[in-house]
Amino acid sequence: MMLYTLLLSIGTVLASRIRPAAQTVPGSFGAARNRLFLAVLFWLLFLPSALRLYTGNDYYTYIEHFHDVKLDHYVVTEPGFNLLVKLVYKLLGGEYFLVIFAIFAAFTVFFSLRALYEQSADPAVSVFLYLAFALYFQSYNTVRYYFALALVLYSLRFVWEKQWEKFLLAVICAALFHKTALVVLVLYPLSRLEWRKWFYPVLAAGGLSGLLFKAQYRKLLLWLYPSYVNEEEYLNGDYFSLVNIARVLMVLLFFLYLLQFEREEVEARPRIKLYVHMNVLALLLFTCFSFVPFVSRIAYYLNVSQLLLIPELLACCKGKRRTVFYAAVAVAGLLYFLAFLWRADEQLVRILPYTTWLSVPDGMNPVF
Repeated sequence: MMLYTLLLSIGTVLASRIRPAAQTVPGSFGAARNRLFLAVLFWLLFLPSALRLYTGNDYYTYIEHFHDVKLDHYVVTEPGFNLLVKLVYKLLGGEYFLVIFAIFAAFTVFFSLRALYEQSADPAVSVFLYLAFALYFQSYNTVRYYFALALVLYSLRFVWEKQWEKFLLAVICAALFHKTALVVLVLYPLSRLEWRKWFYPVLAAGGLSGLLFKAQYRKLLLWLYPSYVNEEEYLNGDYFSLVNIARVLMVLLFFLYLLQFEREEVEARPRIKLYVHMNVLALLLFTCFSFVPFVSRIAYYLNVSQLLLIPELLACCKGKRRTVFYAAVAVAGLLYFLAFLWRADEQLVRILPYTTWLSVPDGMNPVF
């Protein structure tokens, strides 16, 4: 727990020394300074992830996946993941699973930090939220998914710039490691559109269909994701999350408040509309499609934009309102982080206790 708290504290301090990319002249002293602090921040986050041993609720499961891929057994994992495992094991001449975890850690942290640096109005706030909202710590689990999420977050710049070929390439690369990434090929361009008045009733009808036609949507899901065919506990479960719904609602209420009192500032930052649209879609998924197994995996592709939206909204605040909202975001983030740590040793999370192969606990014998 102390390690994770230190990572949050030190990471935020380091990020506070980084100027936004939009305010930095390429090749200048400021750009070099940014690269230095980004490099230190990268190593700060990469090393704990790469050095961990049996930390994460699916750590053992992934070791089994690696082994099955090596032996050409049937696996449900994606071709990019399988190719990476085979290549690493062949080059190293053994089942060095620690190396594969380190590779995923490196790419996940790299693309996450690059996305936040290049696209955030305030990298310090974005990095703080990345850590406080536990997106970094959750990457100790489901390493394929969180790598895909990092790559998709990075691809948002191409959506904004309408560089659709680069966006498509980035998403395909992400889908080679977790195929849920393909949903953003629809959701991101949809969020980029100008939503006319007629679109909101259509959106409401789509949400209502999720409440009325669960069985039909489940059949469609099984066709798209056949690995759930025999997973009754997932298909018949409900993944309604008050925490995720509350987080999206609070951000949207923050936006509506500023739209009332700081409209000119909000309208001067057009990216806000893209991020707000993404959070509206996330809210729709969390509330009306909670029957979808692990709906958060889809919705996180949308509400991860909060890492960029909240700094944009804070930049719209003036005077005392600015101080109040910065403090409110800090308090909310810390409370969220503490709540996450409170359950970090539970079976579904299990990133506590943290263990590392540098000091192998009794009874743990890693395979090298």
